[in-house]
Amino acid sequence: MKLIMDGISCIEGLRLGNVYVLEASDGLTLVDTSTPTAFPKIEKDILRSGYQLGDIKRILLTHAHWDHYGSLAALIQATGAKVYAHHRYESAVIRGEKKPLHPNPAQLGGFDRLVYTAWVRPHLRNNVSVPVDYELKEGDTLDEVFPGLVVVDEPGHSPGQCGFWLPEQRLLLGGDVMMRAPSGRFLLPMVAATPDLDEAKRSIRKVAELNVDILCLGHGKPYRGNAASALKNFASQLV
Repeated sequence: MKLIMDGISCIEGLRLGNVYVLEASDGLTLVDTSTPTAFPKIEKDILRSGYQLGDIKRILLTHAHWDHYGSLAALIQATGAKVYAHHRYESAVIRGEKKPLHPNPAQLGGFDRLVYTAWVRPHLRNNVSVPVDYELKEGDTLDEVFPGLVVVDEPGHSPGQCGFWLPEQRLLLGGDVMMRAPSGRFLLPMVAATPDLDEAKRSIRKVAELNVDILCLGHGKPYRGNAASALKNFASQLV
């Protein structure tokens, strides 16, 4: 695992979808679970860090897309961890009561429509059906996970997407509010998997006002050190 700051690390080497590990006095919390094939890598990194799978007490989901909940069922079976998801739509998807929302293909450009048809739509059909123990909302404080951790709504890429914000440390676990390219620059969340792009842009502008120092996203390497400046620049270019 790659240490981001004291008590927060990222599991490296996953093909798609980051998994973050938060340490508390009673054990570990995972933020997102990557894809269904990620479980062996997650297990390996947890064990290599000196923990057991049973030390995972909680799993927080930023949103209910397959590359974030993919290993959830396997992890619950192996750990008995409690699941936290947003009350707006995401919890219902995790419980198997609803399907992830799709963008309207007719409103996508040619390339995005191709990506949606060939890749996004088949993967959004992946089902999950596990209990949600805690339904989250904007402003909830999760001190049991990490002292001072606050839920921040980030809708758009998914109706109930949320981030997890540490105001004292100025660290945001932002899910897919945006992506970070290998070059380091910020990108919009995948358009072909975003049902409300205008709302997603509003969420980016919201995050840009948080004065973030360290930004940990669902895709791409963490942005460490004065992320606020880059975020504000990115947000200012959105139309």
